[in-house]
Amino acid sequence: MRKSEIKYLIRDFPDRSIKWLLETPDNLRCLLLIAVKEIANQIDYDQVEIIERTFVLEDLRKREADMIFKVPFLNVSGKSASNVIIYILIEHQSKVDLMMPFRILSYMVQIWDIQRKQWEDENTPQSERQFSPILPVVFYTGKQRWNKPLEMKNLMNLPVSLEKYIPNYEISFFNLKAIPAEKLVEYDHPFGWVLSVMQKEDANVKEFKEIVEQAVKHLEQIPFEKQANWSKLLHYLFMLIFNRREKSEQSDLFDIIEESILDKSRREEVKKMGKTIAQSLIDEGIEKGIEKGFEKGIEKGIEKGIEKGIEKGMQQLLIDALEIKFGSIPSDIIKSINNITGKETLKSLHYYAINSNNIDEFEEKLEALKNGKSSHIKNPTSRRKR
Repeated sequence: MRKSEIKYLIRDFPDRSIKWLLETPDNLRCLLLIAVKEIANQIDYDQVEIIERTFVLEDLRKREADMIFKVPFLNVSGKSASNVIIYILIEHQSKVDLMMPFRILSYMVQIWDIQRKQWEDENTPQSERQFSPILPVVFYTGKQRWNKPLEMKNLMNLPVSLEKYIPNYEISFFNLKAIPAEKLVEYDHPFGWVLSVMQKEDANVKEFKEIVEQAVKHLEQIPFEKQANWSKLLHYLFMLIFNRREKSEQSDLFDIIEESILDKSRREEVKKMGKTIAQSLIDEGIEKGIEKGFEKGIEKGIEKGIEKGIEKGMQQLLIDALEIKFGSIPSDIIKSINNITGKETLKSLHYYAINSNNIDEFEEKLEALKNGKSSHIKNPTSRRKR
């Protein structure tokens, strides 16, 4: 997995990561089996086509996390009968959106309007102009209970005699936090086990460790010909832990993932995953830290200097990087870092934080700087310039 792809996911993890997982047809199949079993078995997943945002109207394109698929729908004999559009709206907000039925309807109409415009552009004969049916799915991860049915009539003060004139369509509502845990793993599908970890992301440490261990053991059952999806699901678990669990828990959780993998080659790949994601987080953090340091320097006033603000941001990011990699950091090391100035020196220390095997090795380089023995430390930045 490329660092650029990891950085893309880190920047908006909740929306982008689920979308990224559902780009794999096998994961889409698992979601639909749980949400709409009767339809899930009539879809040809080998022919899934993702409708790119370039083909979607501007106001729909703003919902970057939502996904639109075009897939062949199979008849009872297993042959392709027609195409169906699957529209998945990914909803994270904790507050229930009562306007959801209207939002879904507006998106469905936009999708159909795209088809209509395409017919006009291509001069499609009137007899061949048939809209594709749309299966709308709301993937809801919020904590608040959502009890009202998703129906347009619930948004109106509606006399019974007028109900038949109101658009009536069904929306599949996948409520991750409310669905029974056993239903998520009913099919023993790897993505179902990852969904079970998502469901427990706020659980206590003991419960979360148990579900992570179970999930990783089931992920190892993915055959090697589907190694790409195994890698994708493991990457997601690492990033979920980085984003949702306390720093004090992360090291133990990463150990659980590694120890739950029996295959030697996969275990080696997992070790690399952790380092790559940690490095990407550090890189992203450095960029944000410099920005925050710059802003902080401005807020404190010109007399304290913009440079000081940037250095403070870089110092804090260095401490964060060490905590990500080694866990709790001794207070004397934190104090020493906060006394170090100079952007180039701090950049060098970020480099050594990434490449040191343990905190003692990093501390040796830090002490050399404090004691004025900088000649014993090669500056990686200057080496690249030669």
